[in-house]
Amino acid sequence: MTGADAPATAPLGLLLLDPMGGDGWGGVERWLMDLALGLRARGHRVCAAGRPGALWTVRARQAGVPVHETPMRGDFALGEARALARWMREQRVELVGTKLHKGIRLSGLAARLAGRPPVVAFMGLVEAESGFRYRLTYRLFLDWVVTLSGSMRREILAVGAGIPEERVVAIPYGVDPAAYEVPAEAAREARASLGAGPGDLLVLAVGRLHAQKRFDRLLEAFAAIRARVPAARLAVVGTGGLRDELEGRARGLGVSDRVRFAGFRSDMPAVFAAADLFVLSSDDEGLPMVAIEAMASGVPVVSTEVGSVRDLVEDGATGRVVPRDAAALAEAAADLLLDPGRLRGMGAAGRARARERYALARCVEETEAFLLRARATRRAR
Repeated sequence: MTGADAPATAPLGLLLLDPMGGDGWGGVERWLMDLALGLRARGHRVCAAGRPGALWTVRARQAGVPVHETPMRGDFALGEARALARWMREQRVELVGTKLHKGIRLSGLAARLAGRPPVVAFMGLVEAESGFRYRLTYRLFLDWVVTLSGSMRREILAVGAGIPEERVVAIPYGVDPAAYEVPAEAAREARASLGAGPGDLLVLAVGRLHAQKRFDRLLEAFAAIRARVPAARLAVVGTGGLRDELEGRARGLGVSDRVRFAGFRSDMPAVFAAADLFVLSSDDEGLPMVAIEAMASGVPVVSTEVGSVRDLVEDGATGRVVPRDAAALAEAAADLLLDPGRLRGMGAAGRARARERYALARCVEETEAFLLRARATRRAR
């Protein structure tokens, strides 16, 4: 480790507790895992806790992170909290990061038993609640909230959950730009595997085949895009229970011959590099990682106005942000596909923005600086 990589002060002892069970893995899990590995590379001591057999605990252990397993049978399981507190003392934990209210309650109770290291909730989506049970949870067990954007911070404060304004901070999450520098041959191979030929214009969508992603809206929009841009093709990458329904919808719209449901892909940087345009059609997002990945790949983004997209996509410069309806998506996407110069210019601007603001190394450093301050300014409860 070079001097530039070393922490500015004594290494931090951080526990990351994730209450997700089974194969639950989303943006916050990826965020926390990248943070764990990034902080460890910078000389900090990082350990993890989670449910037995959960994907979070499995991947943490595979990455060489010390793991404590706890079943999380209840929010206030005293025996679990005592066992976790003992382990926290053994690991010399000075600060806890977690998600969801179950995570806040278990880690907060354990922290009290272990000497009160501060507890930080990572809220990838706006999870704050205003009811009495939640306000009491925040007052008793929570010291800080880290969220991903200024707009999400404002939404959390607007809930009226009693979390002090100065205790909610916005630090974006990012990607490693180098991972999205894909050889041209790999991009061509990915493009062919998605059904796109040399003369096609490939529209890409990525996400779980779940109602919140509104791929039904995307298919309706694509039918309109196809009417204006005959060379357009659509690839939908992701798995989920709605696949049969969505394939039927594509047939009903008469576009199934131009739509490829690609399932899971392990070569996502090449998939992004293969695309001409990325479209996000969701009704519910935080700071969508897929949009950051598209931008890092030099692919313009057309998105519904959802979550913190406007913090990410500069409308008219790196992509388009439109109302949540198929006609608006179709118009914006078709306009760009029919203007190759504008398409390339937006892609280049998005790549530059992703590298400048959403580089993972910068985001880890900002989070590190915050966590060190949080350790130093522990709040008396």
